[in-house]
Amino acid sequence: MRYILPVFVASAVDAIHSVSVVSSNAYTCNAVSGVDVAFASDEKSITASFPPIALTVEAPAHGYPGGNSSVGCGATVEFEDWPTGVRFAISGVTWHTGRLNLTKGNLLHSLRAKVDLVVEHETNTYPLHYPIVKNYASATLLDVDVDPALSDFQGKYEFSTKNPRPYWSTCFNGYLANTTKISFQLGGSSNGGGTSQPGWSMDLGLIWESCYAPNETIWGQKVIRGWESCTYRETNSTIKRSKALYPMQ
Repeated sequence: MRYILPVFVASAVDAIHSVSVVSSNAYTCNAVSGVDVAFASDEKSITASFPPIALTVEAPAHGYPGGNSSVGCGATVEFEDWPTGVRFAISGVTWHTGRLNLTKGNLLHSLRAKVDLVVEHETNTYPLHYPIVKNYASATLLDVDVDPALSDFQGKYEFSTKNPRPYWSTCFNGYLANTTKISFQLGGSSNGGGTSQPGWSMDLGLIWESCYAPNETIWGQKVIRGWESCTYRETNSTIKRSKALYPMQ
């Protein structure tokens, strides 16, 4: 699955191309059945849509009495480039669904949204020598769980909340050796049942600013230097130990 997402930042025209989509949980959510990611024409928001998913009553299982409802999906989208000299943060989120049915005391008590950003930066791009060495940096840009306290409702529904702790992305400097991955997770749950038509999405408000950083990897809540190189060496050492234990006859 491939998307071409046009983004215009700081008067420069750049194209963001996503190269893969990986689903990260169940609830009839996977890349084959459909995950859509698109930027607004004014670049002030990005929408992650999950057309197949619906708020569904949970059946009894393993001692769980069932009767409550949930909806959820997660997907990671990989991008092969990004606009140069900018960084972004998420200002807030709005959840959408086409038709929500909450009757007979059904209570929608949770809407969840989480967005994680991962940047993998090759450090030995040319001339390329194996093992390929990459620096890995990641951070959570949005992580909210709100209580809409909604009941006795039928119809098209949306709910918005601000990001209480905006976190800036890395400053992208246009290195072609970067792999940028953004993970989108949407969730919701209700007490006493409740259903919806398939089709949930979340709009993420974006804040952009120009920036300059000599190295994109000076960023992140989690940073690992030379992480692929370490994995490679550990694997090789394991192979060597195996040969020592089982010499050729």
